Amino acid sequence: MTSNQLSTDIKEFLTRASTETFLLAARQFVELLEITPIDKKEFFTKAHSALLDLYSAGYKLEQVELKYSSNGKDFDRDAIFENKNTGQISKLGAEAFYWEVFEPTYSENDGKSTQGWLIDDFSDIYRDLKIELFKIDNLRTDEAIEDALWQLKWGFAHHWGQHCINALRYFHYLYYEGKQTI
Repeated sequence: MTSNQLSTDIKEFLTRASTETFLLAARQFVELLEITPIDKKEFFTKAHSALLDLYSAGYKLEQVELKYSSNGKDFDRDAIFENKNTGQISKLGAEAFYWEVFEPTYSENDGKSTQGWLIDDFSDIYRDLKIELFKIDNLRTDEAIEDALWQLKWGFAHHWGQHCINALRYFHYLYYEGKQTI
């Protein structure tokens, strides 16, 4: 099914400002991780900005109602995923680790922290976005696009959005607590 054959409601959802803004931010994040390695400081600055845009757009992305896809449809995420990540973030070594409170709203965790890892944050965000963007850009069916949009919003709330916040917290302290200048 080509984009001309997409249903009116899927076409309408794809052309909403919140959807277009989100898809642009998601593509920019993926492209940042796929570009030829750049200077670390430039990468950090671009990554910080890309994560801010991505989180904001993910928050504003509307939830698509499932009409065409179902639990029975299993897109083979491993077959869809093509890793073109240049691994720039992996060159950070010990700098890629940070401390976090795993569940900050749970009072029994007060004072208990765990170690986070920027490499894990970036690779999980990248994988989640890349798979769903592939479904939107290449499969071009109502079912695939609806499923991708649903997965992107669900992932924001339950997976990649948490990784995004953790990485943003890292960059906030790096830049604004005097660890590195912008």
